[in-house]
Amino acid sequence: MAERGPIPIPYDKPDPTNRRSVEDSPADLRNFAHNVIRGDFGQVRRLATRQLVSSADAARRTVLMLVADAPETPVQTEKCILYLFELGANPKAADANGDTAAHLAARRDHLRLLTLLSFDDAKWLRNKNGATPLMEAARTGSWKCAKHLLHLLRQRRFNECQEPGNSKRSRLLGLQDREGRMASDLARLSGHSELASYIKREMWLVVDADGEISGLTDQEEANLRKLQRLAKAGDLAGLLEAAIRGSCDLPDKWGQTALMWAAQNSSCSDEALWKQLVQLGDPTCADRSADSCLHHAAGSDKSAAASALLAAGASANARDLWKSTPLMWAAGIAPPATAAAVGRVLLDSGADWSLKDVDGKTALDWATHNGKSELAELLRGFEGVIYFDETLPPVPGALGRRSLNRPRRLRRSPRSSHRHGRHVRCKDPQTAYAAR
Repeated sequence: MAERGPIPIPYDKPDPTNRRSVEDSPADLRNFAHNVIRGDFGQVRRLATRQLVSSADAARRTVLMLVADAPETPVQTEKCILYLFELGANPKAADANGDTAAHLAARRDHLRLLTLLSFDDAKWLRNKNGATPLMEAARTGSWKCAKHLLHLLRQRRFNECQEPGNSKRSRLLGLQDREGRMASDLARLSGHSELASYIKREMWLVVDADGEISGLTDQEEANLRKLQRLAKAGDLAGLLEAAIRGSCDLPDKWGQTALMWAAQNSSCSDEALWKQLVQLGDPTCADRSADSCLHHAAGSDKSAAASALLAAGASANARDLWKSTPLMWAAGIAPPATAAAVGRVLLDSGADWSLKDVDGKTALDWATHNGKSELAELLRGFEGVIYFDETLPPVPGALGRRSLNRPRRLRRSPRSSHRHGRHVRCKDPQTAYAAR
């Protein structure tokens, strides 16, 4: 799935053609952006027009840019942002300073919005200073967004591990601004030495032709083994004590991290500890096959972990290599008696129930196939319902209640899985998950 050949021009060129609206006032635009930021999908659905979504203010900022410049948003904002894209929001649009929504989000450390932007179309564009979103995150000390961008390049679908020299990963991490400074240089010069070291370490990682990751120092390997031991033992308090911001996302050769191991452990269910842990680690991180922390939490029916990951910025509609979503993992491999609980958390957070995986199956298909009767009943309530025609529960205290919202797709096909990167034929999702 790795992209081949040189990086295309669009990585370097934002779209400067967004224009100031002649029909919508700046107040309309600000009010609309405010409703997106606070996650009021009902109001967003009522106010949204293609004209409003594509218009810009005097500084040439669109609603997507105004949302990107917000420091924090609730889980319900995801569906609002997805609706902007549905109505034609342009992630490549640049403001008067040449900044795109990705630059503004990275500068503000607005992880939720940055996560939802396209890798190819938005996350590596340059502004007028030649800076990428990663450089902006480095300059402003935005750890969450910096980690997100760096960790994407561990995934086989985003790097060129099968190409000599892994050229795409190397080139993106080595990009320089107009003054010849890389992201690590900007972090160091701005007084963020710890982040500068983190970026350099990520640059030193090696991803081989099979997607296996190496390059950690002996000390880092020792730290990784300790975190793995604690996570697999279910010692969430010990893991929280041992982990630091710089070590929490250390990858094993498959790209798995402490958060992923903890998300798979039934003993790691303390939501208060999870809320602290996701402040150290990257809640959006995925392994080399794009199986994210949230996928693992959903597949293991960890509602506490899922809630904390979603609140910290993970997407309820994240996809793995087979276009399976966390909701599909819940429908495929979570315990039948409890799959509905994590399904409700995902639905209340904006999961799209209508999405299909590479086999054309929805979460309902997988829940029905795997005997998850309660989750299947919940999902049948959305049959024939268009995702964007349904509102979300109110922002305060929304998680955990049945919502008007949706799920997205399921995890890997029950017919096959990957074990350490090799294709393994399996009969059902439970077998597939065990084979991993």
